Amino acid sequence: MSTQRIDLTKLGPEQLAAVKQQIDQEFQHFNQSLQALTLAKNKFQDCIDDIKSISAPENKQQQIMIPASASLYIPGKITENKKFIVDIGTGYYVEKTDKEAISFYEQKIQKLNKESVQIQNIIKEKTTASLAIEAHIRQIAASQHEERVRQQSQQNDAK
Repeated sequence: MSTQRIDLTKLGPEQLAAVKQQIDQEFQHFNQSLQALTLAKNKFQDCIDDIKSISAPENKQQQIMIPASASLYIPGKITENKKFIVDIGTGYYVEKTDKEAISFYEQKIQKLNKESVQIQNIIKEKTTASLAIEAHIRQIAASQHEERVRQQSQQNDAK
């Protein structure tokens, strides 16, 4: 995370608008990243919930429908409800017990929570910077307006 300081007083209105636009785009990017992390955390939490549900003793030998495609299911039966095949990333799958699988997903969620906090801090910085630039643009506009009014007043007085 790079925090580059810009002296707003040395920039003109057009440059300020460009910097604000860039910051707003970065804000949107980080906001989308935060949403993606939230979706991933929810997916991992769903996995934990599913493992807990399937590994319950009453679900051994339970009849289930196994998805073969998006709209095709095959009847099946849970024969081993304490072992799961876990996607550990990049197409690799590992067999884990219910407790190991839950621990794996909890670690993933903890990692995503840390990343979410970092992104939330960046979003706060971007919001603060954007508001500061907006305030400075308004200040410049007000100063320019006052200067025009003063010049018109002087011109009217000279007549």
